[in-house]
Amino acid sequence: MKKKIAAAWLICFALLLLLPRAIWWAAKDRFETEATENTVITRAPRLTSQNYLSFPAEFEAYYNDNVPFRSQLISFNSLVDVRLFRERSVNDKVVIGDENWLFYSAESDIDDYKGTNLFSQQQLAAIAGNLTASQAYLAGQGIEFVLFLAPNKETVYGEDMLPSYYKQGAISRVQQLVDYLRENTDIRVVYPLEDLKQYKDAYSLYWHYDTHWNLAGGYIGGRALLKELGIEAPAIEELTLEEDDYSGYDLARMMNLEAYYREKMPKDINYIVTGYNGNNLQAVLVDDATALVYHSDAPDPRKLFLVRDSFAGNMAGILASSFRDTYMPHWNGFFTQDQIREQDPDIFVLEVVERRLDYLETFLLGE
Repeated sequence: MKKKIAAAWLICFALLLLLPRAIWWAAKDRFETEATENTVITRAPRLTSQNYLSFPAEFEAYYNDNVPFRSQLISFNSLVDVRLFRERSVNDKVVIGDENWLFYSAESDIDDYKGTNLFSQQQLAAIAGNLTASQAYLAGQGIEFVLFLAPNKETVYGEDMLPSYYKQGAISRVQQLVDYLRENTDIRVVYPLEDLKQYKDAYSLYWHYDTHWNLAGGYIGGRALLKELGIEAPAIEELTLEEDDYSGYDLARMMNLEAYYREKMPKDINYIVTGYNGNNLQAVLVDDATALVYHSDAPDPRKLFLVRDSFAGNMAGILASSFRDTYMPHWNGFFTQDQIREQDPDIFVLEVVERRLDYLETFLLGE
């Protein structure tokens, strides 16, 4: 009798292992098979004499990325988090906040918000040294240098984080860096946190379901940069803001719930911002992965060169319409120092979002 029970348990266990795979192969054409949570799927490894030690870990990663019903299971788990528990999502990249806010928890965002990842004095001195050397290199070519730091969404709308994510430090890493640079160097630093806080309640300046600021937030950031460069743009309340529901949805995708947030949750808030002088702005090239290139009839003849991440996209309209020519290469894999010589700009802006301040530890022009 005991042997029959043991055999029955073994058969059940084998079926649990094999049935999902069999059902998947029979019906996979009816299900989503692509990764939809901003993940690069691991390819099947091949066992060779060079990778035999690492092959088990490589195969485990491959299996985890290709397990049957993976996408559906991630969606289900994330939906349980959203509807019942409001916890961090299954992929460990998203925090579910109050009032339908989603927040990014990968990279350094949570530590930035809590204030638990401050730079050491040696790191601050190294960043200041790199930026000062870069400034001198550009000044030798007659080029202005400005550092622009875009705040994380959590820094602006932190009150909508869950209480378990509380601030532990009196100062954040970005404010620490801004203060250090202003006290110890003559680097021109633009950090538009107070500008954003001034309007954060009147307008929704960041997308609820995405990591980035929307066009209203981008306009406020861009206006702060223009002020540093000697150009006065209209305050946002002087403009026309028409609401629409566009959103980047990158955080919803990380949870594999983009369709759910599009169809079941309140529409996100974006604004079409008009009312400032576009100076006949013309887009020469718009490719987020490489460069944003513009020409306008602006009265300011200076050429703007802005090394950027994705946050600059929603600043592009107000910035590019203020200068005759604008060239904005992406820092990650596209920008090279040769482009400075080729473009011959009057102004060089380095734009970095708060969560990627580590980039400044290695940024150095003139090497």
